[in-house]
Amino acid sequence: MIVTPHLKHAVLPVFMATSLGLFSTPANAFSLRDTEHGESLFQVFNSLVNTESFRLVDEELNLRELRAESLRWAGGSKSVDIFFINEGAGFRNQLFLTANGNEPQMIFSDISSKESGLPEIDGMMALGYGKSLGGFSSDTSLDFLIKANGLLDPNGYIYGANPELNPDKLQHVVAYEYFDEVMSESWVILGFEDIYGEYSTEVGGSDRDFNDVVVAVKGAAGDSVETEDVPEPSAMLSLMVVSGLMGVTRRR
Repeated sequence: MIVTPHLKHAVLPVFMATSLGLFSTPANAFSLRDTEHGESLFQVFNSLVNTESFRLVDEELNLRELRAESLRWAGGSKSVDIFFINEGAGFRNQLFLTANGNEPQMIFSDISSKESGLPEIDGMMALGYGKSLGGFSSDTSLDFLIKANGLLDPNGYIYGANPELNPDKLQHVVAYEYFDEVMSESWVILGFEDIYGEYSTEVGGSDRDFNDVVVAVKGAAGDSVETEDVPEPSAMLSLMVVSGLMGVTRRR
């Protein structure tokens, strides 16, 4: 996603959310890339972002598309661990989690990196950076949301899994399940689109690429998209290349 300085959002109420100590404690942060197997997983997840279309890779890896609004805690003793994979955004987005519709809690306050597809010279996050969000009680529904340019714009749009609750009533999250055969664990890969509206070729318009924030979540589960459903064109575009965006001049 590429933006220009004149692009302005309509004013929305300020998104009030606080960071839980659990989310923000440095001791609770770690990297997916700390182990040899974790590094292998990261390379798989990151390779999905660096291809022209997420769906093209689906056919190779047999990823199962999930209904993003159906995500929930997987149960048992599993904690929910979330890892930053990559981002192709000009915005300085923020990531939040709401459990069972309760007050959103901040996970990442500034999703930017010197290493990402569209690197930020002052980006603080390393690719693979993660946090453990802990376990949840009973059957807990999970909704991961982004605040578009939230670090710089207190009135940035909020986008979650349910299109009806998004300001433009459009899909802004795609979700896929990846099964790790080595550890017999399922992962959910989430890709977010941070620009308002339908696909547009205009400067500053939405590219519907779903690579503006890409994270991998362990400890979450979801329901498959019904095969008879006709996917939204934006989902067919899915995670367009970060690698391709690297060659595009970013305008602020």
